Amino acid sequence: MKVTLESTICEWDNDTAAVIIKFMNLLMLAKTRRELEVALDFTPFKSLYQKHLTWGFGKGHLWVKQVCPYNEQVMENRLMIVEF
Repeated sequence: MKVTLESTICEWDNDTAAVIIKFMNLLMLAKTRRELEVALDFTPFKSLYQKHLTWGFGKGHLWVKQVCPYNEQVMENRLMIVEF
């Protein structure tokens, strides 16, 4: 898998950087799309990830956008893309 950071990270609170690093580590440890789907469904940090990020799957990729934890506004530009 190839992870590409596409925009700057907005550090809205003290947890933002740690959450994004944990999320990126999860991405890097998965070897297949299915492993990644399972990891995202069953991680104990899912609610924390969802407070700061939103994501979805395309045919050959996963896209990730940052979410402001204070007002739940989703950033317009993708934060990263993961290609399988």
